[in-house]
This record gives sequence, C-alpha cells and structure tokens, in this order.
Amino acid sequence: FGRRGGTENVPYIVGMGRAAELLLEEVRVDEEEAEEDLGEGGENDDHEEERGKDPLVVESWKHHAVHMENMRNRLLTKLQEGFDEFQSRQNNYASKAEIAVLVRPNGPSDPKLRLPNTLSVGLKGVQSGALLAKIGNIVACSAGSACHSTDSTSCAEGHVAPTYSNILKCMNVEPEYAIGTLRLSVGPFTTKEDVDMAADVIVKEALRQLEG
Repeated sequence: FGRRGGTENVPYIVGMGRAAELLLEEVRVDEEEAEEDLGEGGENDDHEEERGKDPLVVESWKHHAVHMENMRNRLLTKLQEGFDEFQSRQNNYASKAEIAVLVRPNGPSDPKLRLPNTLSVGLKGVQSGALLAKIGNIVACSAGSACHSTDSTSCAEGHVAPTYSNILKCMNVEPEYAIGTLRLSVGPFTTKEDVDMAADVIVKEALRQLEG
C-alpha cells in the first residue's frame, strides 16, 4: 500500500514491562496477608468471577485504581475551585446566567466510566498550547488540541490560530473548551501535594491568559 510499518516505541514498551514488575513486586510484599484473607490456598465465592486471574494482582490493581480515581477527582476539583476567584470578579458586572462554566471535564458524564488515572479537561478561553509553553517544565501534561503547525513556538505565542483534534470533535466537545483542553495523568504514587501543586500552577497561568 506504499506505507511502511512504524517504529516501535521501545522506551514505552520497557516502561510498561517495568510497571508490571513493580505491580508484582508489591503483590509479593503483601502476599502473606492476602493469602490469610483468602484462606489456606483456596478460593472463596467472592473470587468466583475472577477465576483464572491471580487474586493478589487483581486486589492490588483495584487498590491503585481507587487511589488514582481519588487523585483525578481531587485534581478536577482543585482546578474548578481555582477558577472561582475569576468567576467571582466576573459576577461584578454580569448575572450568574451569563457566567459560563470555565472548567469542564471531557468524556462521559458519569466519572465512573472514565479512566481512573486520566483527566481530560477543557479550560474555556484558554489556549492549551500557549499554556504548556509556560508551564511545561513544571507540570507534565499534554494539550488536547494541536496547532498543526511546523512552528510550534509561533503557535504557542499566538501567531498561528490553533485548531483541535478530530477526537475531541467526535466527542462533541465545544470548540472553546477543545482549544483549551489539557490531558493530565496521575499514578499509584501521586500524592495530594502533587495534585494541589499542579492545579495551582495551571490555574495561575490560565488566569493570566484570561485576564490578559
């Protein structure tokens, strides 16, 4: 077909393997306690649906998933709270009906249907590319919209009009949120302090854009 196969992303493949190793290492540390809960080498009815899977791995994964979901939700809440001050100032000359929500998560309305470790969030009135150019060395995140320009610097500085991905279009994300979309991830070892610091950095730069 005139196309060649892509190059494998070796660092990511190695990273995935190492992540699996870490999960198993953690399972081994808690193995004795878990085996006591399950009984002497036997399975109980509570694990019937997980037959064929290592129950220790399953329980460890569930534990991490709950933690990451809590951190993801905290990150969204902190971003929303951070924009309250700006919206309060807007209320000085506009009715509440005229004040649009500035922070809106993308994806299913039910948070339980989203990945526990990933937050895709739209910041209305913000250009995510320009925001990343300012905070990229402090907070590791990605822009949900792409500038489709070979000159990323000029785009980040606002010299090229940004567009956004077809994925966000298919998700029916409104353009003003899609252009300001950020993708952020948390992990099993992400702390509340990590989340709060990241939210503070993002909010300060986003408000600088909005007020500029």
